[in-house]
Amino acid sequence: MRPLATAIAYLAALAVVAITTFVLVLFVAGPHAGLLPHWAEAVVLGAGWLIVFVVPVYVARTVWRRLAR
Repeated sequence: MRPLATAIAYLAALAVVAITTFVLVLFVAGPHAGLLPHWAEAVVLGAGWLIVFVVPVYVARTVWRRLAR
């Protein structure tokens, strides 16, 4: 039960975070947004990818640890 719940939490968090981050990155640093200087667009893109990788792992880790009790 624990691995299944962790996998479901990971996939759900990944879906929510990926969609949200995708929309925000396109809005802030998209090709026609013009809100940031050119050098900052790469920073926003890198931060977006980092968020997509880190947040779902953190959620899965939290579920794994909470179900261990």
